[in-house]
This record gives sequence, C-alpha cells and structure tokens, in this order.
Amino acid sequence: MLMFARNSGTNMTYPAGSIVFREGDAGTHVYVVQSGVIEIVTHDKVVDVCGPNDAIGFMSMIDGGVLTATARVREAAELSIIDERKFRFMIDEVPNFAYYIMKAMAHRIRGMREII
Repeated sequence: MLMFARNSGTNMTYPAGSIVFREGDAGTHVYVVQSGVIEIVTHDKVVDVCGPNDAIGFMSMIDGGVLTATARVREAAELSIIDERKFRFMIDEVPNFAYYIMKAMAHRIRGMREII
C-alpha cells in the first residue's frame, strides 16, 4: 500500500511537532504515512499513534464531516496525500485499497472504545 499511495498522491515531509490537520477542519484529503510517527489527538489526549502504512483523515472523506481529531507529528514524517477524487477512484477500482481503509476504520473504532 505504501508504494501505491506514494504513486497516487502528493508526497510531503513534516518536521517533528508540526500539525498535519486540526480537529474541526474540513477533511479534504487522506494521508498515508510513508515514514515517521503521527499522534492522533482529541481533547488534548493522544488516542492513537500511527506509523508507516497507516492511513489518517479518511473518516471525513467517507462521511463528509469535519475532522474529529488533530494529527501531530511526533517524529519527522513523510506522508502521501490523496485528494477526494483519487480516493473515490481508488475505493471504486482497487479492492485492496477499500479493504485497507475498512481495516483502518475498524482499528480506529476499536481504539476509541478503549478510551471511553
């Protein structure tokens, strides 16, 4: 999935401490972590830690809602950024990508149950 995302999106590097997106922002992209570590933060609490091959920001792409958490870079990271048009194409045309997103969503939902 890393290579597929790298070839499908725009690749950007983020230094440690930077913010990829903020809770409450409009979700316009899906991010696939190529390298580094990203913290998912909500209500000032780290609720997940993501590394290579993890996807973030996808929930807003699915339901059109705002982002439900902030993504903060713990260790310098490279991310592949996939826009909505490419995301929808990948869901429709690449079954492995759809499964990858469903697996990421299940992980996120299970993780949220543990902190409630």
